[in-house]
Amino acid sequence: MNFTKVKQSLKAHEGLRNLPYEDTEGNLTIGVGHSLETPLSARAIETILEDDIHLHMQELDRVLPQWRTHSDNVQDTLLELAFNLGAPRLLTFKKMLKALDNRDYLTASAEMLDSKWAGQVGKRAETLAEAMANG
Repeated sequence: MNFTKVKQSLKAHEGLRNLPYEDTEGNLTIGVGHSLETPLSARAIETILEDDIHLHMQELDRVLPQWRTHSDNVQDTLLELAFNLGAPRLLTFKKMLKALDNRDYLTASAEMLDSKWAGQVGKRAETLAEAMANG
C-alpha cells in the first residue's frame, strides 16, 4: 500500500474541512471525512490540545502582550484562564489585570477568587489562584 497516495486520494475525494459538517448521510464529520461519532485517538487529542494551547498563547500575545514578562507560574495561570474563559472574558477581570500590572500577585489571586468564574470552576480556581499568589 502507498500510504501517501491513499492519503492524497482521500483528501481529493472527501475534501478537507476544519469545521464540522454533515456528510451525505447526515453524520457530523470533520477534517477529511472523520465522523465525530468515532472516538479520537490519544495522539489526535494531544495534537488538538497542543494546537489549542498555541492558539491561546497567540491570543494572549495580542490582547495582553505583557503576559510574557511575568514568572512561569503567572504565565501558566494566565494561559489556563485564557484557555478556560477565552480572551474576551479574561479581559473582564480588570482588577486582577490591574494587580498584575503592579506585580501584586496576592491581590491578583484574591481577585480571581472573588469572581463568578471561581464559583463555577471550584477547585480549579483555588489551584490557579494559589499559583498566581506564588507569582
